[in-house]
Amino acid sequence: MNKNTQVENVDESLTEAEFSSVIEALKQAIDPEMGVSVQDLGLIYSLQIVKKDKKRQLHVLMALTLLGCPLTAELQTIVEDAIMTYSDFTNVLVQIDPTIVWDPNRISRLARISLGIS
Repeated sequence: MNKNTQVENVDESLTEAEFSSVIEALKQAIDPEMGVSVQDLGLIYSLQIVKKDKKRQLHVLMALTLLGCPLTAELQTIVEDAIMTYSDFTNVLVQIDPTIVWDPNRISRLARISLGIS
């Protein structure tokens, strides 16, 4: 797991440059309820490249702050769109894992300040 981002690069399948570009793209994916990026909220748990039909597909594993969130599908689309807009990936699958219990300790310092959390 990358200490700075808390996101795992599974099997080191992304190059350092790819990983960095996706992390930067995720900072543009704003949670509509919180007004903070999914990256700063600590919702992204892992990134992995999977070969599918001889093409590379980026798999993104994420959690939700609240299981059963009514914006689940919208949040997946926001993440996919941000990655496809701000990185070189055009084939993206965002999977929300309901078994992951999101930990508020994953919230970045910047997001804590923005949300008024100490």
